[in-house]
Amino acid sequence: MLKNITLKFTEQPTTIEVPMQGITIFVGSNNSGKSLVLKELETALSVAHGPSNLNILKDFEIDWPTRDQVERDIKDLEKIRPLGHPEDHTYIGRFHPNGQLEATSFPIKSLFQFIDQRTNKRWVAQNFLRFRLTRLDGRTRFDLTNDQQMGDLLSSPQNVISHIFQDDSLREKIRQIVFDAFGLYFVIDPLHGGQLRIRLSATAPAGDEQSLNQYARNFHQNATHIRQASDGVQAFVGIITAVLSGEYRGILVDEPEAFLHPPLARKLGKHLAAIAQKRGGFLLASTHSADFLIGCVQASKEVRVVRLEYSNRKSKGRFVDSVKLEKILRTPLLRSANVISALFHDGVVVTESDNDRAFYAEIYYRIAEQTAGMPSVLFINAQNKQTIADIIEPLREFGIPAAAIVDIDILKDGGKVWGHWLSAAKIPNTLHQGYSNQRDSIKKSFEEAGKDMKNDGGVNALPQTDRDAANELFDILDKYGIFVVRQGELESWLPFLGKRGYKTDWTVSTLDKLGSDPSSSAYVTPTAGDVWDFMNMIVSWIRDPSRKGVA
Repeated sequence: MLKNITLKFTEQPTTIEVPMQGITIFVGSNNSGKSLVLKELETALSVAHGPSNLNILKDFEIDWPTRDQVERDIKDLEKIRPLGHPEDHTYIGRFHPNGQLEATSFPIKSLFQFIDQRTNKRWVAQNFLRFRLTRLDGRTRFDLTNDQQMGDLLSSPQNVISHIFQDDSLREKIRQIVFDAFGLYFVIDPLHGGQLRIRLSATAPAGDEQSLNQYARNFHQNATHIRQASDGVQAFVGIITAVLSGEYRGILVDEPEAFLHPPLARKLGKHLAAIAQKRGGFLLASTHSADFLIGCVQASKEVRVVRLEYSNRKSKGRFVDSVKLEKILRTPLLRSANVISALFHDGVVVTESDNDRAFYAEIYYRIAEQTAGMPSVLFINAQNKQTIADIIEPLREFGIPAAAIVDIDILKDGGKVWGHWLSAAKIPNTLHQGYSNQRDSIKKSFEEAGKDMKNDGGVNALPQTDRDAANELFDILDKYGIFVVRQGELESWLPFLGKRGYKTDWTVSTLDKLGSDPSSSAYVTPTAGDVWDFMNMIVSWIRDPSRKGVA
């Protein structure tokens, strides 16, 4: 159907070419352009001369079909001709996402001429290809499960439910998928005066579900009308019925995970990817769901991820390396830390432990409460200080600003461990030896002074000259997104709150003393200095388009 699409951006690379075969998942934070790609592609395929107001889609190229393939497609798409319809015109249609039949007519000679000559791609797209494509968004997925008219069963179906009602094998396919998701049987009830209603039954239909006899009446009465089901059930069933209601080779879905619990989002991704792959077509999805992405990966090896960014009127797009993505999905450490969710945020902060994560996330939350336009930041924790580097390295290669927060005892990490920190931070190799020597000298300064670098005040425990050297090294690490707690460790923040224990006891006590009611005078709000400035420095690095250390 389509060979590729070209997307345009303000930042380098200013264009990227996205192949259409297989599965493409667009990720990024809100307002990054994910949904816009799908809308503009649908628009571009629907306008013969090409729309002039596209913001992100630059162009598309057709995977030109053979005459034989076109003839087969027309046979699939062709509807019963209206009276008086010209014999030299074909009459084809699809079910619009609102559930109703959408059809068009054009001279068949023109189509074959353009196909043979491989010209006038926009005319071909508008009159032919777009009927092999469907786009679903949050507004349409619920409409697809509305009650619909039965119509004349001896004519072409005029809506999705009538089409499914007349196609026993299609109804069975939907039934299998819905049962896998909910343990309920998808059935269509024809008993309401010419209206068709979707119902979900706890038992499989044992007789003729399309009959009007006593069995059918009892069966449908005991089944649940889909409008009485949850939003998640309605959304899932709506998407599946829409996608299976036509032989679509192009499936565009915006936020498919909306209203779905994570396991259902994963199942939906798996089913949609499998359907697209079986049809030899493509699936384009805009999502915030790691579970939906994982479901797609489980169903197909042809999954590519495109990360979009947009801020300060600057846009950027890049492919996520599929090999490295698979490593994240398969590595227990990275999978357990929910690293994959980083794809859907503006930036990530990785901490040493869950105690650190809980504290720093709360600090950021309070700053964001008072400051408009803060970026979307995900806080995750590693298993220890050393494994932070294992997490930030692949994320930075994806173009995600992944910052690390570490206690000052990172200075004890010599040799290969220190080298791994510098490599993960993308510090040029030629600088590694110099920074290694500097780290070693500062560590010795603490030892010679007889000071515990974590518990005796951090850099402030050193003589002035050594303190300046330590701060100089930490300033460099800051520029590369490795933020060292110069006072020593997590427990050194907010000393005015008094003694609060250590590790988990400290975190629990601190979060309690910060207060929970913003209207209370005891609720601690951001001020100048201390951890507030530290967090704002991290946010500034995440937001800086010229930041160092990110591919």
